[in-house]
Amino acid sequence: MRSGAGLLTLILVLVSPACSRSSDSLPTDSGPEASVAVPAAADDFEFTEEEESVGRGEAIAETACAGCHALGAADESPHPDAPPLRLLSQTIDLDTLEARFADGSISDHPDMPDWQFEQIDAAGLVDYLKSVQSGPAE
Repeated sequence: MRSGAGLLTLILVLVSPACSRSSDSLPTDSGPEASVAVPAAADDFEFTEEEESVGRGEAIAETACAGCHALGAADESPHPDAPPLRLLSQTIDLDTLEARFADGSISDHPDMPDWQFEQIDAAGLVDYLKSVQSGPAE
């Protein structure tokens, strides 16, 4: 469920071509056959708190985690000792991560940076991690 940021990106891709058309390419006839359907602006969409939180977490993971951890459904982690994020729940209780992200005690692994996140970012990252977990059989 990666809909927060992914959905926003899709919306922006759909809106861009409609916004970049010149007035020369739009029909000048005002009849019903000449109407042009223009997608609504991204501001017109409302996201749930969970979608916004997951989107925030996804953006953080792409920025802070992707250098070592695999983010995708099947890719390998760039760092050989970093587990793919989709498998974290197999070794870590994700419900404890929010507090650990907030206080900076994420891991005792020597290569793991000392990340410390604001509460809203820690919650978003945990929501994202929960949304991408896959089962033990891959």
